[in-house]
Amino acid sequence: MSQKKRLQYPGEICRPNERIVERIEVVPFRPAYVPPVEYRHLQELEKIIRPMVAVKPKKPYELTPTLVQEIKDWEYKNFTLDLNVARTDAPLGLRDMGLVANTMTVITLTAGAAFSYKMNKVSNDPTPAGAGFVEDQFEIEELYITNTPQGAGTQTIIRIAWNPLLIRVRP
Repeated sequence: MSQKKRLQYPGEICRPNERIVERIEVVPFRPAYVPPVEYRHLQELEKIIRPMVAVKPKKPYELTPTLVQEIKDWEYKNFTLDLNVARTDAPLGLRDMGLVANTMTVITLTAGAAFSYKMNKVSNDPTPAGAGFVEDQFEIEELYITNTPQGAGTQTIIRIAWNPLLIRVRP
């Protein structure tokens, strides 16, 4: 066996330019021997080696910032409304379906047709809607639609999108 191979053989303790001193048994995960250290030596080491990050005790009321990934919408439903029927604060039916929407989009609106909506409460101010209109800054529990009767064949398609995995906390 060559000198190189003999030195690379696992389980041998070798010194340069000497023969094998002893052969040891290799046991995986054997605990290493740590010599006892005196307390005064530990104090000296603590002065020399400082922690990389200062450790502060947490106060029970202290909030730590947390990075949260935005959760995208998961499901949607298209509502088709005939605008030739008059409505005054008619609910779209989201509460009955148990939905809390994240986004409302007016997909199509017949040319010349118009309607307005109120979000969540009938007492809120009406908002006029047009084709391509998107509402995405609110949680929408219900939409109340108001329109005057318009010509036959006028309609709008409203897409409501939501994510059922979001957890909402009520005050």
